[in-house]
Amino acid sequence: MKKESLHKNEQLSQYLAFNREISEEEKEMQAAVFAGMTEDIDVDFAFKKVMIRTRKKDKVKQLVQQLTKVAAILAIPLLIYSAWSIQKQLSKTEVKQEFAEQQFNSPVGMRSHVILPDGTKVWLNAESLLRYEVPFVQQNRKVYLEGEAFLDVASNTKSPFIVNAANTSIEVTGTRFNVKAYPEEEVVAVALQEGSVKFSAVDQANQSNTVEMKPGDHYEVEKNSKNLKAIPGNIDAQISWHKNILVLDDTPLEEVATLLERWYGVKVIITNDELKKYKFSTTFENEPLNRVLELLQLSSPAIKIIYKPGKMNKAEGEKNYSTVIISKNKELM
Repeated sequence: MKKESLHKNEQLSQYLAFNREISEEEKEMQAAVFAGMTEDIDVDFAFKKVMIRTRKKDKVKQLVQQLTKVAAILAIPLLIYSAWSIQKQLSKTEVKQEFAEQQFNSPVGMRSHVILPDGTKVWLNAESLLRYEVPFVQQNRKVYLEGEAFLDVASNTKSPFIVNAANTSIEVTGTRFNVKAYPEEEVVAVALQEGSVKFSAVDQANQSNTVEMKPGDHYEVEKNSKNLKAIPGNIDAQISWHKNILVLDDTPLEEVATLLERWYGVKVIITNDELKKYKFSTTFENEPLNRVLELLQLSSPAIKIIYKPGKMNKAEGEKNYSTVIISKNKELM
């Protein structure tokens, strides 16, 4: 009996050693085979065999022990396979959740309006990208922004809405605010119209800073910095774009050129560095490009604006960008 027990222990040790060497896929297949083998076990025969060994009344305790062993032998393969299946399924689910996300892109020359699953309204400015993980549920209202967006967040005091942009995060429960975080620009800017927000920034040393903003506040922070800076003045210039209103408030021509490129999908060339310092204060509401260029030139006679429409590139089958050339007015020189 001892020899048989030692032999079984040796077999078990060999099996465990072998099991450590095989791959996860082979382990899963092996467990599945064991589970299938249980269908071929004759339970009645096994029970009768146990009864023959325990006919005497004083061996009732041994009977219980033997039955427990039989039950364990039958249950272990099923338990192994079930555990493997659950673990495998969970790992697959985790992979799916890791890659499942929804994104919205507003290309150059266009502005988009999106309503998120929780009812939050988002206006995306030109050349902007918004993405979020799926499912977008009340416990996980988090979005990632590249570019500019105006958000009217659905109120939920139990579930904050978080916007991640560059090295910053903006946390709200229900409010209206604007976030500007274009990849090519050096700062992230937040302007608050209604409600309240917590604007946080983290620097390269992983040090953070947070400010609680009030309606009318406008804050900026340089990327990779935590130095949040309050910007005085009216915030209309920051938020009016989502109503198709372009507000210039003492805006340098270089910045105006960038706005025109995004809004109208054109390439703007300023031929003289001195012109880049010219500043403009005016408002355009749903104006076509030709009208905007005409009004800019009228407001500053020292500049001359030439518009060259884009031409079709037959080789690539695409149309080149139209070009706006801004130069000094030679007639006034």
